[in-house]
Amino acid sequence: MLLVVLLLVTSCGVAAEETVTVLGPWDPGGKEGKAFLATLDRFTRDTGIEVRYRGVRTVNAILRLSDLAGSAPDVAVLSSPAELARYARAGRLARLPRDPGVQERQYLALDDPARPYGVVVKTDLKSLVWYDRTVGTAAAAPFTSFADLVERGQQVRARGGVVPWCIGVKSGAESGWPGTDWIEDILLHLYGADAYERWARGDLAWTSAEVRGAWLAWHRLLETSGMLTQSRTMLLTAWNEHPPTPCAMEHQASFLRPQGWGVHPFPGDNSAVSVDVAGLFHDRPAARRLLAFLASRQGQQEWTGRAGGGFFSPRTDLDRAAAYRGDDIGLLVANRLAGSSRCLDGSDFMPQAVGTAFATAVLEFLADPRAEALDGILGRVEEVRRSVPPADWLRDACS
Repeated sequence: MLLVVLLLVTSCGVAAEETVTVLGPWDPGGKEGKAFLATLDRFTRDTGIEVRYRGVRTVNAILRLSDLAGSAPDVAVLSSPAELARYARAGRLARLPRDPGVQERQYLALDDPARPYGVVVKTDLKSLVWYDRTVGTAAAAPFTSFADLVERGQQVRARGGVVPWCIGVKSGAESGWPGTDWIEDILLHLYGADAYERWARGDLAWTSAEVRGAWLAWHRLLETSGMLTQSRTMLLTAWNEHPPTPCAMEHQASFLRPQGWGVHPFPGDNSAVSVDVAGLFHDRPAARRLLAFLASRQGQQEWTGRAGGGFFSPRTDLDRAAAYRGDDIGLLVANRLAGSSRCLDGSDFMPQAVGTAFATAVLEFLADPRAEALDGILGRVEEVRRSVPPADWLRDACS
C-alpha cells in the first residue's frame, strides 16, 4: 500500500497540468485493466493529456493512505457509492459540473442534485442466475418467480449427482458479500423497489417483516435444496471458485461469467446492480476532461469494444447489438441493464458500518443456519443501523 501511495506522489509531481493520475480497481495486467488502459490511451491520443493509472484491489485502503499523505490521485474509481460519498461530505471531492455528454442516470448526488459528487463509469448486473448446461439441470427454462427458483433447486436435489447451488462467500476482509447479494435480490423481488429503497436508505428496520422475510426466504431455498448441510463449505469456498462437488446453478453478477454456462435473469422486473463510480479529488481542467470522456458515449463505446463483452455501460444510447455481436449473454445483460428498473447494490449503498455488519451477519447465519438464530443476528445489525447518523445515509438507491 505504501508503495502505491509513493507512486501516486511521484506521478503527481510531473507535468501536472497535462498529466492526470487515476486510482482504480482493475489490475493493469488483467483483461479489465487492459481494456481500461486502452481506453485511456485513446483519450491521450485525442487530447495529448497523459494519464497515469494505478490499479489495486484495495482502492479504499490506498485512497485513505494517499489522502492522509496529501497525495490523493486526481480521479479515483470506487465500487462503493457510500465510500465515495464519505469523501464528498468531508469536502475532499470536487462537486462535478453537469456535462451535456453525460447522461443524467450516471450522476450520483447527495443533498443537492445539481451538484453531483460522482459519475458512474461502469456497471454490472447482480440479478442473474447462471446454470451449467452440461449437467442436465432443471434450470434450462427461465424462472417465473422466486417460488419457481426454490422448486428448481428441489428438482436438482431429487435427481442427485450434483449440488443444486454453487455458493462461496469467502473474500478476504470482505467475506460474506455474495450472501448479501442473495438477500438484496430476494428482498427486491419479493417486496418491491419501494421497500428496498426504504431499507437501503436506512428507513426500514432490519427486524422488519420485509427484511426478516427475505432472510427466511433464503433459508427456505437453502434448506429445501439440501444446501444447509453445505454451510461450512460455503464459508470456506471463495466467491469465484466452485466447491469440489459439481454444482448446477449459481447466483452471481455479470462480472463472474462461468465458461460455457447459460444464464437467466433473477425472476421479477427489478434488477440489482453494482457500479464503479468515479470522483474528482483535484479539480483541474485535464482531470475534468478525462472524467467527462470516460462517462461519454464515445468513451463508453470505446471501453465496451476493448473489453470484448466483459464491460457493461450505465448508458442507454450505446450500440449494444454491435458491441455484443455474437455474444447473446452479453447482449442479454446489456439490454437488462438499459431497460429494467434498477436498484443499486444495498451493501455498497449503505454506510460502511452497516455494510460490514450486513456481511458479518451472512457469515454468522451460515455458521449457525438455524431459523431461530436469525432474530439475534438481525437484531445486531439493527443496532448498527440505529447508531448511524441520518446524514450518513444516501438516498435514491432505485432512481
